[in-house]
Order: sequence, then C-alpha cells, then structure tokens
Amino acid sequence: EYIFLKKSGRRVDESVVNQIKLIGDLRRRKFDLAINLKWKSERASLISYMSGAKVRAGYKEEKFFNVFTHYVDHPKGRYHEIYRNLDILKAIDLKITRVNPLIHISEDAKNSAENFFTANNLEKDNTICIHPGASKASRAWLPERYAELAKRMIDDYRVKVLITYGSNELELAKWIVDGIGDGAYLSPETQSVSHLAAIIDHCSLFLSVCTGPMNVANAVGTPIIALLGSSDPVDWAPFGKIHTTIKSPLKLAAYTDEDEREALDQISVESVRIVTEKRWREIRNF
Repeated sequence: EYIFLKKSGRRVDESVVNQIKLIGDLRRRKFDLAINLKWKSERASLISYMSGAKVRAGYKEEKFFNVFTHYVDHPKGRYHEIYRNLDILKAIDLKITRVNPLIHISEDAKNSAENFFTANNLEKDNTICIHPGASKASRAWLPERYAELAKRMIDDYRVKVLITYGSNELELAKWIVDGIGDGAYLSPETQSVSHLAAIIDHCSLFLSVCTGPMNVANAVGTPIIALLGSSDPVDWAPFGKIHTTIKSPLKLAAYTDEDEREALDQISVESVRIVTEKRWREIRNF
C-alpha cells in the first residue's frame, strides 16, 4: 500500500493539518518497523519517529539524533544510491542476498504490454525504448537530438523506436514521434510503475537521462544507455555491468538550472550514436 505525502521537487505541498493527519493515520496502524531511505531529509526522519514504530532505521541525523533505534553514519565521498539503501537494511541485521534492483510486474501489466506489442507488430529483438522526459526541462536532453538519433538507428539498423512518457510529457513524446516518422511508436499511457516496467521489459535497449524510468529499466534488466549531465555516475549510474553511461564532459562547479542545461547540451548526438550503435551490435550479436 502506498501512502503519499504530496511534494513538488523538494517542497512539501501538504498543509500542516494534513501532515498531522498523516502521522495520526500511521500511528493508528501500529507499525512495528519504519525504514527511512531518505538520507538527507529531516522531515522524513521525524515522520519515521512519530509513526510510533518500535524499530526505526535510517541514517544518523545531526539535529535529530534519537529518531532512529538503528542507524548508520553517512558514507564519505561518492557512493552509489543502492549501497546507501542496503547499508540501512544491514543496520537491522537483514541478510542481503540480492544486490540488483527488482520490481514486480502484475499479470495485467504483462498482458497490456503484450497486447500493445502484438497490435503494432513490435518485437523485443528489434525495439529500442527512449524516455525523453525528466523531472525538469534543464535535466532533459533536447528532444530534437532524440529524434535525430532515433532516425539514424532506424535507417542504419531497421529498428523500431518506442517513446514512453510520464505525467505532462505526452505532447513532448508526440513531438518526437512525429519528428522521427516511420519506425517510431508512441507508448500507451502507463497506469502504474508495473505497466511501465512491462513495456520496458519488452524492449532490447533503453535510453534516457537519469530518471525514474531509467531505474525501472534497471530493475527489469533491460540494458540501459544513460545520459548523465550533472549527475555523478558513481552515485547515480544504472547498476550493473550490462548498462552503459555517457557522462557529460562538462565539469560543474555549481548545479543551477543553467549549469545542468549546459552539461547535457555538451553531450552530442554523434557521441551518443557511436555508443548506441556499438551497444546495439553487442546485444544483437551483429
């Protein structure tokens, strides 16, 4: 079950009254365990504490030292997000048997994806998925570059390109599909993360910037080419040897929207094309 606290970026959009109601709801459920994976969030730490859970695990907070019964110190230097999360689980003596991400795909999601691929004569062996959206425009690669790259792949390798999209990204996806022309397909609207996972699982290669869908592709095991502008690969690259990261050559001293935009603009279509073609030949054993 998902219980949401509405946010916009780093800002919480819920009123104080609604936040108090949320905490009351958590306490009535009498949870035994709260695991806080937010490694820099005083609000999340306080909610974990006020939930009333007897066992609470998270990163040690300077201002709220006693909110957790089990905690770990913040790692020094660069450290992948997956390892950050696993360290918290180890704090409550859970044995880690699988490191790679995992996601459950429902039967309904599987059937929906299969029906879409069948109706459009798409096959996994010949389909590349591109997710052009991002959390904000400054963190997205330019749409015309996706279109140009996709046209090159379609012309040179006769692939099919499927464009996925999230909330408020439909017009962006349609623009790219129209810009590509023949060989491009607009993904069906995905009703859940499970439905998106099923779509991506039906593709042989996935391309995007550092996004939530990139992590979904990671979890289903579809090989990824990730374009990273300001994100450091040590922290945020897709996890696993089957994935490829293209890091912007621009070294950032700050992370304003303008800096992030410039970092992604430094990743050229040609550099991505070379990597994508090489990875496609490896996957298809050309």
